[in-house]
Amino acid sequence: MIEINNIRKSFSGKNILNNISFKIKKGVSVAIIGQSGVGKSVLLKHLNGLIIPDLGKVIIDKKIINELSFNKLQNIRKKMSMVFQFGALFDSLTIKDNILIALDHLTKLSDDEKKERISISLSSVNLNNIENLYPSDISGGMKKRVGIARAIAIKPKYILYDEPTTGLDPITTDKIINLMKKVKKDNKLTSVVVTHEMKIVNEFADQVIMLKDGQVIFDGTPNELNTTKNKYIKYFILGKDIN
Repeated sequence: MIEINNIRKSFSGKNILNNISFKIKKGVSVAIIGQSGVGKSVLLKHLNGLIIPDLGKVIIDKKIINELSFNKLQNIRKKMSMVFQFGALFDSLTIKDNILIALDHLTKLSDDEKKERISISLSSVNLNNIENLYPSDISGGMKKRVGIARAIAIKPKYILYDEPTTGLDPITTDKIINLMKKVKKDNKLTSVVVTHEMKIVNEFADQVIMLKDGQVIFDGTPNELNTTKNKYIKYFILGKDIN
């Protein structure tokens, strides 16, 4: 379970997150939405300790991670994976070695076990026999899938997605959403996704958290979001002013 209790974060004197609180139950898929620059990715990076709040608590499995030592935080991070916006693959490494980085740092598997884990994770995202290719050899959609393969290779409890469909065409976006559903079901994951894509909200999320001016202005189901009478939220959903 994830709990965010009254966290605040500012950069260079500018408040980004202002007294944010919410809970995410085990096995739930959550979409974090809001306008660009509202702090969605900053919030996401609090969940795995990449960013530490100025005030408040980030609680993962009943542990306040922003108060943990580095070694204890690493133990929490072993339960969490992150899929970055543009894949975050190392161009100088093969696909196999890109996935191996996560396995080397976050597991104690033998070389044979790592090799098997790489093969299984790539197969899970419908990418076979590409281990020896480089990121420059594959498409943008395939890079996204490799990022997901790397994330699930460590067998996490939680998976965090930062704008997983940015820059993709509608067909590839649909394939990534279906893959996210499959990954969640097959691995029984708790999923948190930062997105502008309402298709993800409506087809993937169980819970939606919306940010505005550094605060949570909505926390509910996709159906509740779509039927709200709040004019700002409807403006965001529809992409046009309803006044």
